Order: sequence, then structure tokens, then C-alpha cells
Amino acid sequence: MDMILFLTRDCTLECPYCYVEHKSDSSMSAEIAFKAVDLFISENSEKGKLSFFGGEPLLQFELVKKLTKYADEEARKKGFDVNFSIATNGTLVDDEVLGFFEEYSFRVELSLDGNERSHNMNRPMRNGGNSYQAVLKNLSQLQKRAGHVAVTGVITPETAPFIAENSKHVVDELGVKSYIMVADYTAPWKEQHLSTVLDQLLILEDWYLEKSRRGESFYYSLFDVHIAAHVRGGFKPGDLCDVGRKICAVGEDGRIFPCVRFAGKPLKAKNYVLGHVDTGFNWKKCSDITAENLKPRTQCSDCSLDGRCITYCPCLNWDTTGSLSEVPGILCAFESMVIPIADRIARTLFKEKNPSFMKKHY
Repeated sequence: MDMILFLTRDCTLECPYCYVEHKSDSSMSAEIAFKAVDLFISENSEKGKLSFFGGEPLLQFELVKKLTKYADEEARKKGFDVNFSIATNGTLVDDEVLGFFEEYSFRVELSLDGNERSHNMNRPMRNGGNSYQAVLKNLSQLQKRAGHVAVTGVITPETAPFIAENSKHVVDELGVKSYIMVADYTAPWKEQHLSTVLDQLLILEDWYLEKSRRGESFYYSLFDVHIAAHVRGGFKPGDLCDVGRKICAVGEDGRIFPCVRFAGKPLKAKNYVLGHVDTGFNWKKCSDITAENLKPRTQCSDCSLDGRCITYCPCLNWDTTGSLSEVPGILCAFESMVIPIADRIARTLFKEKNPSFMKKHY
């Protein structure tokens, strides 16, 4: 089972859409962290991924280093491979961090919402500094030295008019090869915001086609995730996030949750505790959570887009509706705009037998 360690609630930023409750800046103790890694090792035999999350996990960099070395050594003793991942806002990356990521071939999920204006609007520094410049300082070295870098940007109603501008900035100007854009589905979206989003997506349709025709290699999640879903025959429950069976998150107090969204809101998630690092997994509870996640999304049964959407992300559903299997209406609104455009892109490039597109998806 893959495991995410929720190392701290503390952060260098004050992002308005953060789903971590910052009522206290508590952090995971070394004792709990090593017990979590021992549990991770005991539950895997062939391969597994250990991820670090927060808050900003690099505030606990010394602990991250110790846990990584320990997990790597213990996994080798047991004869299986462990992959390492970290979600960071990039403000604390320095040469030591870069060397560490390179040594252990870390997958880095880096937050960057777009150009300087949009990024700083959404992701202000706690001390009033410029978080965009802090990220930009080490971006090129991250791309060279980490095992893999996936940049994630969040779309809010305030930044909706700049989706195309931000995407082009990150991918074309900064040279990011993998850009994952997601909407803040908890925001107060209105019809005029959604209309703006659609206009921006239509601009990006032409941009995606042009880049593909130039033979460029890139991954742009807003379209590519839906094209891939079509190619593979669609999503089904458990595909995007198999909580309770293939993935879990350990909160800073040692309790085990289905995913980081739950660990970030432990009071709301009190009925979703899967165990504790001191006592291990409650497999009955894990089974119950898995069964709930695998329920069909009945509200989607009559929709022609069923199986194409990210409605099968249980963590997003829970965070917005309180149920793993109940889909928020705003997600449907977004997906109904994105998927037809993704389909047009795919039909056009498939008909052209575009080499870049065919290599990416076939």
C-alpha cells in the first residue's frame, strides 16, 4: 500500500484554497514518522511509494532525509523497490534539497499557479515575500536533478480569465513538460466564471493543436487525462484513487486516513480513520471505505460522459459533498466543458496521425 506522510500543518504560504486546517501548526514527531515507515515496509513486498506532504514538508527536511534513507535501506533488506515523492510549494528548495532529490530520484509535485500575478494572487507568502520568484529561482535545476517534476496549478474564479495565459507561461516560457491544472471546486463559482473558463479552454484547444503539430512533447492534464481515459476505455471506481486498499495517509498524530484531504481535516474525517501507526490497520474499516468508494456514481448513470470524468476521485467528492461517491455539481460543470474539447482535439490529431499525439496516447 502506498503511504503519504502528513508531516506538518505549518507552511511558508497562506493559500486561500488550501484544504489543510491551520488551526495549529503541529508537526509529526520522529517517533510517529518512523513507526509509519515501519508499517509501510511491513505492508509491501514488491514495490511501494512513500510520499511526503503538508503544509510544506520541506519545513521538516531533516526528518524527510532520515525517513527516506531509512525506508530505502529497509526496503532493500526486504527485497522490494520504494519510490519517493514530495508535494512542495518550492519556496524552500536549495542546493542541498536538489542534491537530495537527485540522490533518491524523487518525484516532485511542485505548485505553480501560472505567471507572477496569478501565482502571487493565490499563493502569498506568510512573510509578505514573492513566492513566484522563490519558485522560479530553482525551477530549472529541479527539472534537471529530480527524478521527475510535475507542476500543479490551481484555477480559481479570480484567475479564470488567465487560464490560457498561465498555461502558456508555464509550459512554453518556463519549459515545464508536465502541467497539471485543477480547479478549486470549493470556491464560489458563478455562471460568468464558467463562461470565462470555456472561452479560455477554446483558446487552449488551438494552442494544444499547434504544439502537437510542431512535434513538441508535453503533458497538459486538462485535456490529456480525458483523452487517456477514452483510449483506455474509461474510468471506473477505484481507478483514480483506490483508498483503503492501495493508498493511505498518516496524520501528524499517527492516525491513518484514506488520503491527505482527510488527514488535513481530521475533525471532519473522524469517521474515516483506518487505524493508527501504534496498532496498525483496521482492515474492517479499510474494507468498508473501499466498498464505499467502489459504489457506482448513480447520479452519473444517465450521463454520456460517465467514465470520462474525474468524478471517480473519492477524496474530492468527500471534501465537497461529504460522501466518497456523491459528485459535486461544479465538477460536472467543469467536466462537461473540458471533455468535448478534449475529444475534438483527439479526433483531429488522430485523423492526422500526428506523431506527437500518437506517441503520447497510443
